[in-house]
Amino acid sequence: MVTMPRQGRVRWKRFTLIFLPSAAVASAMLYASVENAIATSLVVSGETLKVSADEVRLWGVSQFDLTLKTKEGEPIPVHVIAAQRSESFNVCQSYIVHTPFGTATFKTFLGTPDRPVIARNQAAYARRVDNGGGPHVKNQRFGVDASTAETVPGLAGLPGNPGELDDMLVVRNTRQQLVLTTAEDLDVPTSTLRIDFGVHECF
Repeated sequence: MVTMPRQGRVRWKRFTLIFLPSAAVASAMLYASVENAIATSLVVSGETLKVSADEVRLWGVSQFDLTLKTKEGEPIPVHVIAAQRSESFNVCQSYIVHTPFGTATFKTFLGTPDRPVIARNQAAYARRVDNGGGPHVKNQRFGVDASTAETVPGLAGLPGNPGELDDMLVVRNTRQQLVLTTAEDLDVPTSTLRIDFGVHECF
């Protein structure tokens, strides 16, 4: 567990994290770029996404740390988890939007306990993850050079930093705080959006 001094207490299990699909945030968006890692620009939400799921399964996994920068140049340290394929069961995701009429919560429910959200070539940028069960890992290689930890095309860490490769990774009852997710392809069997004034996050 690592505690970062910026933006309050930030903790995560560096090499047992997991990720989920996130809905696009249409408001309060900031441009960001990955420091020395990805040539293309990324877009991150001004609010942290909170995401929970009953179970998440990943195949072809790479993990490493990076620092994002907001449009204003503020550094945001994140743990990146990338996978060639993921299955996420019974997903809830939420984010807060500050409107002229007060604070509102946008909450989305994706998939079911039996019908998962399926993603291909997906990456997540996490500030904190708490797992109630797991992880279960197959064929772990920890300590590889992060610049060689590339399972999603074009996405890897910085040379000289530690990275991890896993053939498969499974966690259960996960709660996550994410800055950004990207995916080449998403298959969402069911989705429901709910908007309420006040704070009504997934956890």
